Amino acid sequence: MCDVKFMLLTTVIGSFPRIDMDFRDNIILAVESQVKAGINLVSDGQTRADMITYFAEHAKCFEKRGDKWYITGRIEHDGKSIAAEDLTWVKKYLKEKYGEKAPQLKGIVTGPVTMIMSGLLKTKEYKGYRDPELYRDMGKFVNTEAHLQLEAGVDAIQIDEPYYSVGAPMDLAKEAIKIARKDIKEPVYLHVCGNVTKVFDTLLDFPVDVLSHAFAGNPENFAVISKDKLVKAKKKLGVGCVRSDTPELENVQSIVGVLRKAIDLVGEENIIVHPDCGLRGLKDDKVATEKLVRMVQATREIR
Repeated sequence: MCDVKFMLLTTVIGSFPRIDMDFRDNIILAVESQVKAGINLVSDGQTRADMITYFAEHAKCFEKRGDKWYITGRIEHDGKSIAAEDLTWVKKYLKEKYGEKAPQLKGIVTGPVTMIMSGLLKTKEYKGYRDPELYRDMGKFVNTEAHLQLEAGVDAIQIDEPYYSVGAPMDLAKEAIKIARKDIKEPVYLHVCGNVTKVFDTLLDFPVDVLSHAFAGNPENFAVISKDKLVKAKKKLGVGCVRSDTPELENVQSIVGVLRKAIDLVGEENIIVHPDCGLRGLKDDKVATEKLVRMVQATREIR
């Protein structure tokens, strides 16, 4: 991940506002908005469902009752992936429309801890929420899903773990990520939103290539990053530089300010640029697109 070609790479965290139309039209809207904004590593917009439902539907013994998910037995992957089906379609769409100029495509998987903490444990297969076997099984599940997405043609995998910033058993989390990463040669991003000041140093030892965090909405995260830490850990830093929790549009110079602060701390060669988090919560595709346009413009001003 130290090749100069990754300098000021722009990407997204994943989700994009959904409009009242066919899901495939929503995919096109999300992808085209990213491409036209100038994003280098795009997502499919995660148009079908929320970050848990996408994958829980393919986890044996994950059952939905009402609006809650329950873990009712030993966790296994059923070998199917709706996300991979969508990504295969997007890869073909990008190739046919843009040819050699097509951007790269990122696959996204909800991480083991977040999947576990989002389910109510109703089985004797596991001793509780700190049972190492539970995390090993979920790590295997995520690994299977990641490989299905890689077979679909993605160029990188992102693992989303929002629960890390609000409290998680980090020893078990690390073991689960180690299993989830098994036999993956492509770059792996670990996205943790929110305040990561208590966990960042621990994450440096996780077997991933990019640590992706929010800095626009969580400027306190600047206090724990440094070039020495990243270089020693052989990692890149994903810098969230536009907020995803408010429709207010940042001016380009404020985005430049966030990026320059990151560059001063860790070096331009060590950062990747993206929004703080997924953009679906903005609900307005035009606002989401304009945030991406301004973000890309800010990176070009730095160049």
